Amino acid sequence: MEERAVLANIASIITKDMLIDQQPRGEGQTEISSNSYPLLAASDDDEAEIFAMMQQKRASSSDLKRRETTEPEEPQTRHKVAKLEWTYGDLNLLHRYVDAQFESYLHMRKLSFLRIQQALEEILQNITLPGYPSPPPQTLVSLAMWKLATDEHFEEISRKYQLPWALCQQVVRSFWSVISDNYESFIKWPNSLAAQQSTLQAYQSLPQLKCFKELFGIITLKRLDVFLESEHAEVPVVLQLICNAEKKIIDCYVELANEYTFEESPIGQTLALNPRTMPAGSYLIGNSVFPLKSYLMRPIESECFRKDAVFNDLLKPAFQLAEEVLDALARRFNTLYALEARDLNEVRLIMESICAMHNLCEEFKDDYLVQLANSEGQINFTWGGIVDDIKGSESNTKGLRRRVDLMDELVAMEPGD
Repeated sequence: MEERAVLANIASIITKDMLIDQQPRGEGQTEISSNSYPLLAASDDDEAEIFAMMQQKRASSSDLKRRETTEPEEPQTRHKVAKLEWTYGDLNLLHRYVDAQFESYLHMRKLSFLRIQQALEEILQNITLPGYPSPPPQTLVSLAMWKLATDEHFEEISRKYQLPWALCQQVVRSFWSVISDNYESFIKWPNSLAAQQSTLQAYQSLPQLKCFKELFGIITLKRLDVFLESEHAEVPVVLQLICNAEKKIIDCYVELANEYTFEESPIGQTLALNPRTMPAGSYLIGNSVFPLKSYLMRPIESECFRKDAVFNDLLKPAFQLAEEVLDALARRFNTLYALEARDLNEVRLIMESICAMHNLCEEFKDDYLVQLANSEGQINFTWGGIVDDIKGSESNTKGLRRRVDLMDELVAMEPGD
């Protein structure tokens, strides 16, 4: 008797489920009633009736799913997403400032700025800003160049030009990334035979360096204290540059000061592995922080003879040219005075952008800095720090032999000297 009561309860529950699941009757649908099931009328075949009810419930559920999949869906109306439009005022520094103001802020002529904007237009077209529409080219270049040319922070630039602070950051950082992605378009190592010969010949046009017939480049090092957000502190880094006779930068490298060695820099590794990176017999000139190599000449550390002193004096114009390039960077790009970055990688992006813009200014023969220097007279100009805790080795045998040969070639001494 208890078993029948349990079965009756199960049947009642299944029946209620079926009534709930059942859709309104239409053609071909069967009404469920207690008379259809003997169990509900005290039938003796309890298990058979329960099984039949479960099967009918399963069938009705399957039929409902089948109808849902076969019935055609109503076509959904596709709404076009409106393209984000630049809603901020267009920033064009060429029109915003008269010539004198423009040059005092940007440290270049207006014509040079316009040529730079035109030269970058193609590679800047694909810049996208998360959450913002792409700015017009002149706005993008204006913001990026203002950030590089001044020591203003993003907050100051945002207030000055009525743009969101986050937008200013995105625009300028996108600019740095794009320039770095196109590094070899702006910072060109002379790889072709014609470019290498032209590089060698250019030094022959400089009276104080024409004695170095195989001079291929001048390498220099500068220390910078950069505030890194990742470290929440100022961190010393070193900037390694190689410049040519035209004062263009042909190699740029940045590393933490406590991790720097010339041998670990990209150009140091390249020259060690592939001598054909420079013409046979050619060399770089660097100061005493660099190691002596067959392809890198440096001053004699301990002058024992007059010949040594004469040789060291001959190298000084090369060091002066490198200093002029470093000074040009700092005079034109004042962000170097208060350099901030998220991490070391961003410092590299910034320095590569600065070197690229410097090279474009040299290519377009911008003379603003020359006129500025003439108006100021010859004054000492210092920035950054001196790298005095790094000393290059003089123990390289091939380097020693090459330097002796070079000294014999350059310094003609009388007997007894």
